[in-house]
Amino acid sequence: MLDSSAFAGADALPDLLRCDICIIGTGPAGTTIARELSNTPLRVTVLESGGTERQKETDALNEIESIGWPREMNQWLVRNRVVGGTSGTWGGRCAPFDEIDLEARDWVPYSGWPFKMDELVPYFDRGAKHLGLGAGSAFSDDRVWAYIGHKPPKLDLDEDKLLPMIWQISHDPINWTDRVRFGRHLPADLGPNVTLVTNATVVRINATESGTSVRSVEFADASCRHWSLPTSAVVVCAGGIENARLLLASDDVVAQGLGNQNDLVGRFLMDHPRAFVARFEVKQGRAAMNRFAVFKSRAADGNRYHLGVRLSPAVQRSEQLPNCAVWVFAYNSGPDDPPWDALKRFLTREANVRQDLRAIMMNSDLLFRGLKDYFILHRGIPHKCDGIALEAMCEQLPNPHSRITLSDRRDPLGMRIPRIDWRVSEEEARAMRRITELLLEQFSRMGLEPPVPEEWVRDGAMFPDTLRDIAHPIGTTRMADDPACGVVDAQCQVHGVDGLFVAGSSVFPTAGHANPTQMIVAMAVRVADTLKERATASPKLRETPVTSVLGSTHPEPTR
Repeated sequence: MLDSSAFAGADALPDLLRCDICIIGTGPAGTTIARELSNTPLRVTVLESGGTERQKETDALNEIESIGWPREMNQWLVRNRVVGGTSGTWGGRCAPFDEIDLEARDWVPYSGWPFKMDELVPYFDRGAKHLGLGAGSAFSDDRVWAYIGHKPPKLDLDEDKLLPMIWQISHDPINWTDRVRFGRHLPADLGPNVTLVTNATVVRINATESGTSVRSVEFADASCRHWSLPTSAVVVCAGGIENARLLLASDDVVAQGLGNQNDLVGRFLMDHPRAFVARFEVKQGRAAMNRFAVFKSRAADGNRYHLGVRLSPAVQRSEQLPNCAVWVFAYNSGPDDPPWDALKRFLTREANVRQDLRAIMMNSDLLFRGLKDYFILHRGIPHKCDGIALEAMCEQLPNPHSRITLSDRRDPLGMRIPRIDWRVSEEEARAMRRITELLLEQFSRMGLEPPVPEEWVRDGAMFPDTLRDIAHPIGTTRMADDPACGVVDAQCQVHGVDGLFVAGSSVFPTAGHANPTQMIVAMAVRVADTLKERATASPKLRETPVTSVLGSTHPEPTR
């Protein structure tokens, strides 16, 4: 691993400039591709804007201008410029999309992926190791119970309307108390053919004079000096906001930006509207939590699986609803002193002895109940809470007017910051209200006391104005066979620009109903295979000349 802040002069990095493939970003997509390309004949350079720890200077590069529905302005909760990307703050929830999520649906405008879910099944299996999952493909429904060794809980759902939904929780096989953080083991996982460069912020992708292929990547080091990295292939893995921003900013040859000949880059911005839809009294809510529990696998991997429900394809079709899921959620609005974090610090020898012992003693009943749940009942551990709610998350309809453009304001490196016009619709609120209504109808069949709907749900109203994005930016470089309908093709290569690929949720044509990370990693494995096949078909790929932006045989700052 190299740190660009240590660049000493023009002769510092001759090997860095010998690159067949440049990967931009070390989040789940970039890290997965780098690992899949390790120990191959390809020379790979990975450029990461941040370092191994959070830095104020790189945080400043995430500034946005929001002009649509209000967004989360603390961008650390959305984008992490650090090795491992946004996996540094993710919750670890994983699930594949449903088959219907990839279909062309007449009630979902601009829907339809260029392939069916069956094509992704082998990539889910291969992606499981990257995500720290026990199961790869097709384990978001009732088939999971036999796999994890649990008797299915009694739900008695009307399956014409609602189906079980199961999320796997990422589990780091080494740091067993945490989910996978993609940057934690990255340097050790990379083969000798892969160079990871930190504090290297890409500011432009340079195309050839014709604009039909890539020539180099321009990046800034920690001292704001600019360097040029020649390469014949680039994979942009910087997240749903930054992927679009980089293509739009790469406008020296193509005035409107790379891949933007049809004004599609940045359009169709989606996320996952998520909100509480009903609340329980805590005592009644515990019964619902026991039914819709987090189950721990009895297999050696010990992975956890969280049960909820989702809209059936039948009710989506009959009522023309976007997909939606709901689960039981315990929240704590008071001071955060759970005994589990204190116990974890003792196990890792990082404890504040007096403070952590106090947290353990004051919550000993929760601790003992949790040990029983975890080791005897094989469930997730209970956490301190003062409220229990139903929480729903919905697929968002593609909308070309929901988009990212570039502001006239600039960041400390001189790049124009993203201007975000995020739009939500009544159709998404309707889906969340409807799944709440359907589930409450099922509670009496389950012998459970129903919760009280939130006011906006009860009154048939739009989302509350407190709703924000949840760090799932999707769709801004959407995938389609026809260049008039998408930015990248079915292999995630930008239409009309040979060697320029995009990976991550920005290529999804629709947002689906589930957290996107498992889909992101499966698609990243698929992109890595495409890059290997491309190298095999083009032996000259590994003959990239070593030149800088100034035509020198050694790197020199361009500013």
